[in-house]
Amino acid sequence: MSKWMKQLKNMEGAVDKEYNPFAPENVLRTKSPSLNWIYGKGAGLPFGYSTILFGPPKSGKSLLSNLYVGNLHQTDKEAVAIKFNTEMREEGQTADYWGIDQDRYMAFNVNTPELVFDRIAGEITQMVQDGMPLKLLIIDSLQGMQGMREAAADSITNHQIGDHALMVQKGLKRILPLIRKHRIAFICTAHIRANLDAGMYGPKDKMAGSWAMKHFFEYFIEVKRDGSKEGKADELGNALEDADIKDFRGNKERVGHKIYVRMDDSSVGVAGRSGEFTLSYKDGLINTHEEVFLMAKNLGLVEQPNNRTYIFDGNSYSSKKDFLTALKDSPEMQNKVIDLAYLRDKV
Repeated sequence: MSKWMKQLKNMEGAVDKEYNPFAPENVLRTKSPSLNWIYGKGAGLPFGYSTILFGPPKSGKSLLSNLYVGNLHQTDKEAVAIKFNTEMREEGQTADYWGIDQDRYMAFNVNTPELVFDRIAGEITQMVQDGMPLKLLIIDSLQGMQGMREAAADSITNHQIGDHALMVQKGLKRILPLIRKHRIAFICTAHIRANLDAGMYGPKDKMAGSWAMKHFFEYFIEVKRDGSKEGKADELGNALEDADIKDFRGNKERVGHKIYVRMDDSSVGVAGRSGEFTLSYKDGLINTHEEVFLMAKNLGLVEQPNNRTYIFDGNSYSSKKDFLTALKDSPEMQNKVIDLAYLRDKV
């Protein structure tokens, strides 16, 4: 290496050519195999990059952010996570089953620019420079924030066109150096709005956000509640209901549902992949063996000589139920399937 290249390498912002952001140790994953898989190479969100989760109300966007926090704390015993809950409902959205270490997680119920973006760029950046092991930063949601002039106005009748979009653009630009330099995973949630330009055949809704948001984020994940018949039952057709509890119209109480996720777009990975996981209202993420089953089947990782038989790793299973049961009873078997699936995208 020439002396000139050595000098350039020591300058602020010089890129480390040996660093692989998609290596397993450099990505943030969840306990949902299919959610990880839709990222493509790396099978997760690389630290220092950003994901935006968007979808209709009550689709599961906030739950997904908790899923990321929980797995971060389970895999990194020092990592700190911070969330800005701009919709100010943090107390009602936390649960023990996510695996979040409350000693390494701080949430703020705030929605003004100075208490979100200025705080990140100021006090939090200083704490990171002083050694705080911050690995995940969340804003839930961007639409829950007030614009700059909106926050300072004396009356709601003082409207400022473009106020919110400009605030988001300036705020994201201001915190980007912290995220990149210190390799902090960044997750935001966003609402949707009617797509008035869809025409007769186009999508009826789209992510609510400015062009600055679309340029900033690397991964765009659509989140929806699966309202289909299959979305209300497990892979063997058992309804996600409690037959012993009924409402005043005789309807069985629902105990969970499936959440559909789709990588709508990405500037560093694949686009169009979809996954689905099951949420239990009591236990959180459940039935991950069903995700692994579909992964094995849809990616051709299991042999199917006929419509009943499944052959994997030298063992034969005479029915879908038998294969699902084997996966459920063997975490090692699940990991073999997951490793094979992720290996296809390895870089």
